[in-house]
Parts: sequence; structure tokens; C-alpha cells
Amino acid sequence: MQLGQAIAQIRKERGLTQEAFAKIFSVTRQTVSNWENEKSYPDLSTLVKISDEFNVSLDVLLKGDFRMVKDIDKKIKKQPFYIGIIIGLVIIVVALFSFIYANDKSISDTTKDYADFKLNSALSIEIYDFQSGELIAKYEDESSIDKVNTILDIENWERVENIDKDINPIYTLELYYNTTKQDANDDIQESTIYSNGEYASFFTTSSGMGLKQNYKTNIDITELIGK
Repeated sequence: MQLGQAIAQIRKERGLTQEAFAKIFSVTRQTVSNWENEKSYPDLSTLVKISDEFNVSLDVLLKGDFRMVKDIDKKIKKQPFYIGIIIGLVIIVVALFSFIYANDKSISDTTKDYADFKLNSALSIEIYDFQSGELIAKYEDESSIDKVNTILDIENWERVENIDKDINPIYTLELYYNTTKQDANDDIQESTIYSNGEYASFFTTSSGMGLKQNYKTNIDITELIGK
């Protein structure tokens, strides 16, 4: 007996219409009709459900339907191949996300790394009150500038998207090279310190466009301004 005939026989013996039978296995009436007319087959998991639901062994369902048995055999043999493809795709996706994360982190650290370089290259660093513009502190000798860089500890700053509007800027750092202030073509134009050293931002320029990047910091303001 072919599988389609077996399904039709089981259905009719239970007094079920094709629609009622279809509802049991969450398929359409047309699907059941296709099964019974040998136009398509149930998948293996549905066959197991039919077997369990009506207490009919798979042996009885498949006995004599050599095409179906052959088809199932092929699908089972292909499973390792499909699993291999899925595992490969998962590995590719994980690698892609890792690359994107690493690349994004690299881009976000570019400003910070360049700022660290520029601060270490400065011949003079002046710190101004953000609101009044008053000069608070000035460092011109190498040892003082090294101390400022140690206090800033830029290497350990963590990038954040935004700084809360309730957190106010308190100091601006101006960098000087040779005897003149940085010009408009320099990448870092200024660094702003916020809320007792808890946050800082760099304003950078690239191809005539400005970009502000914010960081979570741990700057000792007392040491920085020498008070």
C-alpha cells in the first residue's frame, strides 16, 4: 500500500474529513489531499506525529511505498551535509560580527590615540575656565606636560555616545606647538573637561568637517589645575 493510500485509510477509519485531519497536524486541506493523491509527501516529523496520533507504526505507514522510503533515506543521508552548511554559515556570521566590532573599535579609538600623540607633542598646554575663558593653569616645561598627560591618562578613557546635558563643561585644554597655537588645519582643536573630571570630549576636524567624540574619564581635577 502506498503512503497516500495508508493516510487516506487511517483518516476514513477515524471518520475524519480531510479538513479535520489537516487541523490535527496544522496543515491545509489541500496538503492532505496532495498526500493522499501522491502529489507530495509529509515530512518525517509529520509522519512521526501521524504515527503517534493514531497509534500506527511507521512500518505500516511506509510498507510498500518504496519511493517514500528512498526519499526519507536520501534526506537522512543529506542531514550531515546540511548541518555542515549551517555550522559554516554560523562561523562566517560570527567572524563577520567580530570583524565589524574590531573595525568599529579601531575607528572609535583613532581620535583618542591621535589626541594622546598630540598632547605628548605639545610644547605648551593651557587650561581655561569654560564659562569665563579665564586662564587657570599653564604648563610649558617637559616635565609639567608629562605630568598633565599622566593625570589625563587618555589610554584608559572609554568612549560614550553622549554626555548628559545636565553635566556641565568646566575646563578647556588648548594645545600649542612651537610658539603659536594650533591652526585650523590641525586635527585636534580643543579638549573639554566635564563635571569634575568624569567626562571629556575631543573636537576634531577632517576634510573641513568637525566631529566631536565623548569619553568617560577619571581625571583628578585638583592635580590637573594645580589646586
